[in-house]
Amino acid sequence: MYVSTTQAANLLGVSPTRIRYLLKQGRIKGAYKVGKIWVIPLFNDMPVISKGNRGPKAKWIIE
Repeated sequence: MYVSTTQAANLLGVSPTRIRYLLKQGRIKGAYKVGKIWVIPLFNDMPVISKGNRGPKAKWIIE
């Protein structure tokens, strides 16, 4: 199943502008553009957003 940016925003409880920002960064899994419209796939009825990499990593996290 696929949704638009507005529908994805409603599902995640954020603004459509935030969804478009995440799309621009390539952080929404499997999303693609058809003309001017973004198509966002759902996995378990929700869009999948990857983590950002902003800011320093916490010193207490051991990897």
